[in-house]
Amino acid sequence: MKGILSTLGEGFLDLIYPSNIYCICCGNIIDDSRPYALCDACVRALKWANERTCSHCGKRLQEDYGSDLCTDCAGGEHVFEKGFTCVEYGAAERELLHRFKYKEEAYLGRKLAAMMYDRIQVEELEPDLILPVPMFRRKVRQRGYNQAAVLAASLAKYMECPYAGQLLVRIVETEAMSRLGALGRRRNIREVFSVPRNKIDQLTGKTILLVDDIYTTGSTVDACSSVLLEAGAARVFVLTFASGANLTRAEGSTFEADRN
Repeated sequence: MKGILSTLGEGFLDLIYPSNIYCICCGNIIDDSRPYALCDACVRALKWANERTCSHCGKRLQEDYGSDLCTDCAGGEHVFEKGFTCVEYGAAERELLHRFKYKEEAYLGRKLAAMMYDRIQVEELEPDLILPVPMFRRKVRQRGYNQAAVLAASLAKYMECPYAGQLLVRIVETEAMSRLGALGRRRNIREVFSVPRNKIDQLTGKTILLVDDIYTTGSTVDACSSVLLEAGAARVFVLTFASGANLTRAEGSTFEADRN
């Protein structure tokens, strides 16, 4: 019931507290012409991934970095076709995601999804289906919503693409990622996701856009992609709001752990 009320309540809250008159980052008053409900200062403060990015996962790269692959991608292969992201995770980005995920500010998902829409538009990608990275059902009940599902559903509306929130499910509640290294994360996420048998035919030959809020090592989206490809999907692309190019293990695992 909490999840339903949270979803239904977003529209009413937008009428009472219009989200386009206050900057979603700093809270300063803005006019409704500001893109994504961000003031000019916060637009400049966000670390946009619109210059050099990893050619595989999409992480933001420093200008003096000597390769077109980030260190994670250079050190191993990923299952998904290609990844894209809007921003690099930093202080402002962390605060936005924290409020979105933990402070019951689900309306922020529409603003973040608008940024994600503009990011993916330049790639001229035409997916057949948009799917969220699933959250274990107990966690959804506790939080009231899966933030990846909020992003994916909003993005699907922007892109006028079918949203398929039930094609991929999380069937195992795993150990917290915060206690694991890279190898442990990959092992921890094995056999965690599944496609229901009665939905497999909906994936056959389809190009999938898999949506999540943040990308760190890629363990979670690789596990999801493997299951989708095994179920018959043709290709899986990944789109996230933020990526952890400069995350420490502790910072990155804060977000990875929420998938458990």
